[in-house]
Parts: sequence; structure tokens; C-alpha cells
Amino acid sequence: MLQGTCARTRQYPDGMDLTLLLLSIASVVTTVVTVCLLVMVLRRLGRHRRELNELRTVAQNRSSTPEAEDDAMGAEEASPADDDRLRRVAVVLNPSKFEETDSFRRRITEVVERIEGAETVFYETTIDDPGEGQARQAVEDGADLVMAAGGDGTVRMVASVLAGTDTRMGIIPAGTGNLLARNVDIPLDDPAAAMVAALTGSDHQVDVGWLRTGDSVAAARSAPRQIFLVIAGFGADAEMIGYTDPKMKKRIGWIAYVFGGIRTVLGRSVDVVVQLPDDTRHAHKARTVLLGNVGKLPGGFVLMPDATIDNGRLEVVVAGWRGAAGFSQVAAQVVNPKLIPKYGPKLSTMERYLTPGIRVTTTKAQPVQLDGDTDTEATHLIATVDPGVLRLRVPEGTDPSEA
Repeated sequence: MLQGTCARTRQYPDGMDLTLLLLSIASVVTTVVTVCLLVMVLRRLGRHRRELNELRTVAQNRSSTPEAEDDAMGAEEASPADDDRLRRVAVVLNPSKFEETDSFRRRITEVVERIEGAETVFYETTIDDPGEGQARQAVEDGADLVMAAGGDGTVRMVASVLAGTDTRMGIIPAGTGNLLARNVDIPLDDPAAAMVAALTGSDHQVDVGWLRTGDSVAAARSAPRQIFLVIAGFGADAEMIGYTDPKMKKRIGWIAYVFGGIRTVLGRSVDVVVQLPDDTRHAHKARTVLLGNVGKLPGGFVLMPDATIDNGRLEVVVAGWRGAAGFSQVAAQVVNPKLIPKYGPKLSTMERYLTPGIRVTTTKAQPVQLDGDTDTEATHLIATVDPGVLRLRVPEGTDPSEA
């Protein structure tokens, strides 16, 4: 028993010796393979280093000749990328739309410096000048890109100056509706992301709409034209905007318009006459007349599917209804244009026109709105579209034709 035990004890170290031997062999093989790979990598790096040195020498020899210097200068001057490089970015800032303007300025400046290496200059709007003067000053100061930082009103004022110029326009949305920004897929809740989208995006020539209003044809013709980029109109839509509580807008955003719209449902239609460029006239009973340059509303609703921002046309919707039931029929057609009531009483009407211009007359003065701004009433509207006059920066991959 003792001998057997001693014999088994002598075999155990022998097994350990075999295991250690195998591990040693594996370690040696791994080391050899590693060394071989390292030698191969070093040789390849050496070959690349020699090739780079040869290329550098050739380049230095070529650049040292006057002819090469002239060629390089010519290539630099002709470079389209250099021509498109932004050197000065202006931000027309509505301070009432941002809680911490100092923080906003720092973030935007940092984004511009890191991505474009350009200078950033800020121009704050005021109650007396909500954006036109600041945008005009930015252009005079040599801005390559002017950002409208604020709500739809700020966007309108900046666009009214830049339309017809070569200066690019971008948007940092900070309002309730942010209608144009929604239609061209600009980030809504992140100013830095909106700035990045403008710096890395592409330029598109887009249409703008112009509206003149008055209490007669003569007054409307002589009135100064006002710009709109999304939707203008009068009647129930302008009433809805006027009824919406500003404090509620700040708390819950665009949904506040729904509460403002409840008061407009039961209003009465008025006689409306629409005159098209071919001088044809069309009579309607309507609660609202909408003039659309683009057709997407907050919440993803597409009110005007044929209103695209670069087709040189306005889509006009003339809608009338009787009571809440009639309004529900109109709302159903907005959600799905094919939902025309086939049974029961027809309590609504909806007509659409696609036109480069239109004249609208009513028998009773109605409130007027342009992209959500309302401050006047009128009986006569004259609307036209200016094709492709605004150079708008949109996120890369966005197709404004689909807006």
C-alpha cells in the first residue's frame, strides 16, 4: 500500500512536467509568430515611410518652381469649395424666445468655430425692429449666412430682406409653430443641431409668397407687400390664432392653437369671390381662405398636398362649414382628401386652386394672418408668388420639392 502510494506520487510531477512542456512550446510558437508579424509590420511601415518621403521630395521640388506656384494659385482661386466656404455667420436673434441668451451665444459660436472656422456675429431684434433692420445690417457687414433664430415672425422678417439676394439663409427655430422649419426638416428642439444642419446642409432656391391687403381694390394694390413663407389667409384660421392664449402657447406649444380654434367652429361663413390670373371669378361661401406656399402643419398634418416650396405656385383652399358637424367634415377631408361625405346633409364645402397669383374679395372685413402673425383686418387680398428667390440652407438629404 505504501509503495503504491509512493508510485502514484512520483507520476504526478511527471504530469506537471508534460503540461509545463506543452505550455512552453505554445509560448515559444506565439512569441515567434508575434515577432514575425512585428517584423512584417515594421518593414511595411518602412516602405510606406520611404514612399512618403519620396512623394514629399517630389512635391517640394515641384512647388519650388515659379510655374508650380502659379498653377497652385490658379487652382486655389478656381476651387469651388473655397468659394462656398463660410467666413462670416450672422445670427438674427429674438431674445424673447430664449431663456439664456448668453448660453445660446456660446453654444452657437462654438459650433460655428469647430465646424466651419468662421466668425459669428449676433444681432438682437427689438420690439420696434423685429428682424428686418438686423438682417439688412448683417448683409451690409458681409455675412455669408444669416440665421434667423426665433419664431415664424423672425423668419419672415429675415427672409423679407434676403429674398432676391445671393446671401444664404438658415433657421434656428424657437417658436410655437416653427412652420417653415417643420416643412424642411430642420431640428426643432436643439439650437446646436439646427446650426450644424445649416453649416453642413445644402442651398436650395425656394419660393416666397407676397400679400397685399386693404379695404378696397385700390387700397390693396397700393399697400406694401408682406412676405409669407408657409401659409397666409383670413377668416377662421386668423381668428384661431388671435384667440390663442400666449401663455398657453409657451406651456404646451402648438397644441394651444386647438383650444383657440374651438371658438371659431361656430362662426358664420361670408361671401367670398376668388379671381384667378385668367380673370375668371368664382363665388363661395367660406369661413376661411388659405394661401399655401408649403402645406405641412404642426402634428404632421398635410393641409395642402400640392403646395411645394419650389413649384412657383400657391395652393389655395377655400373652406366653408355650418356648425360643429360641418367643421368635422372639413377636418375629415384635411386628414384624408378622399373623405367627401356621401350620405346625410352636406354641411361643408372645400375648393382648391393651384395658381401663381390670386385676388380674394369678401363682403365683410376678416382678420388676416401671415405664417401665424395676425394684426389687421381686410376685405381685399392680393397674393403672388416669387419663384426661387430665397437661397435657403436645408439639412443634407432634404428635398424641399417634397415639402
